[in-house]
Amino acid sequence: MNYYIQGFITKLTIQSILSQNFMGYSQRLYWIFKHLLGSLLLSSTLLAAQPLVLVSSEGPPHTINDETHSGIDLDVTKAVLKRMGYEVKLLFVPLGRAEVMVKTAEADLMAPIFQTKDTKNFYISDPIVTYKPMVFSLKKAQLSPTSISDLSNYAVITFQGAPGYFGEEFQAMSKKADYIESAQMSVIPNLLSKGRFDFAVLDKYIFYYFYRLNNKERSVERFKEHSFIPPVNASVAFKNAALRDAFNNELIRFKEEKHYERIVNHYLGHIPF
Repeated sequence: MNYYIQGFITKLTIQSILSQNFMGYSQRLYWIFKHLLGSLLLSSTLLAAQPLVLVSSEGPPHTINDETHSGIDLDVTKAVLKRMGYEVKLLFVPLGRAEVMVKTAEADLMAPIFQTKDTKNFYISDPIVTYKPMVFSLKKAQLSPTSISDLSNYAVITFQGAPGYFGEEFQAMSKKADYIESAQMSVIPNLLSKGRFDFAVLDKYIFYYFYRLNNKERSVERFKEHSFIPPVNASVAFKNAALRDAFNNELIRFKEEKHYERIVNHYLGHIPF
């Protein structure tokens, strides 16, 4: 039942409304009230049947413009909402536009969002996915950096705009290293695998998704992960605080039952978490 009306129906059931306490009123008033209640129940049913509008922007494997397999972030969001009794309609727009749509009630929710504080008509859930920016190298190269600065004397490939995400130390490194930014994230894993670069800097899930795009069993043993870039939590933003709270409660159970790992494995194959 739609969450806007659920509290009312719980407190005011048909039985109590049609009880003998109302029989002292005129027959006309009785039938008017009965008609109004029927309309309310019908409205509740219709509202509950309407899917929630979820807006996002495409960025595989986290968000994919596909109703069935729509990426890790969106599959988690949809699965939790389905457990709560909701269907979801997906719309793909730029993330900035998605935020505006939720705040102006054009959409019910958006994902992913990386802020942590609620604002008016924009209520942030607990994390659904943790993004893991990672430095990768080949094991056979026997490299062991412990900071971004340690990459300065090597060949480094990363995604376009990376310095804006990783701060001043990364910017300084990019000016010293043999450094390239690729507009196509999909090529980065294979370029590292072929030894064209010493290091690749990319989100862990994105790296393995593209490396295993055509074969989820493809071995990743050749790679070494260097995890000194802080992870970033991704959440869902809701226009309604009550729905956000209910989502958080169901999300706990969803993760406890290992559904999250199964979704990740669908897109990446088995990888170490």
